[in-house]
Amino acid sequence: MPIKQRINTLIERINQSEDSGKREYLQAVETMIGDCGKYIERVSVMEAAQATARFRLEADEYKELIVRLDRARKSAYDGMMVSVKLVDRVCALMGVEKVYGGPDERILIADFAGEVVKEYFDERRL
Repeated sequence: MPIKQRINTLIERINQSEDSGKREYLQAVETMIGDCGKYIERVSVMEAAQATARFRLEADEYKELIVRLDRARKSAYDGMMVSVKLVDRVCALMGVEKVYGGPDERILIADFAGEVVKEYFDERRL
């Protein structure tokens, strides 16, 4: 089942639920989707800087920039990973298929974030 469909199934189940944490669960889903986008943005910014900044900055300035961007990327990843794990716990509570459900491996979770962003982008309403 596509990721967006799993997310929509979870949202429907939460909405049908009488659970007192309903609002927090919905916020967790929304936050996870946003966190995936933020992580992909940080990766894009870092990749662009690595490709171009070395030609426009002095060596020490370039190094400082890359260190700063890498910290921002890691921070975005860490936040996204927490969000993904939280939403998978909500899936378990609601009795639906996990949105991620994969192993706790950095590259796989990062790839998942890219898939989330791509599905939402591809199916956007114009």
